[in-house]
Amino acid sequence: MSATITQQDINRLEQLYTAGFHDTFLDNALRKVIARQIERDEQDLTKVNAALTRFERQYGTTSEEFWQRFQAGNAPDTADAMEWNALCKTRERIAKRLQILRGA
Repeated sequence: MSATITQQDINRLEQLYTAGFHDTFLDNALRKVIARQIERDEQDLTKVNAALTRFERQYGTTSEEFWQRFQAGNAPDTADAMEWNALCKTRERIAKRLQILRGA
């Protein structure tokens, strides 16, 4: 048996719960997994935001403004711009994950 959880595994759990299955141990375990991932994502988001703030101060613009210029092809082709862009994308991915995990 593989240690990696697959989409098929998630689908089976969803089917079990949809069919009325409830298990206190599993319920608590799933809640803890979700809570732990939220905690990790919040920590990662704090680090990413700190790095973005450094770029914003250095270049005197917000990350949103920079990202719009970068996506339009109007940002310099520098290592800082590439890193800043990657951080913007990372922040977006983490924020989306947190939204899903929080059920928002």
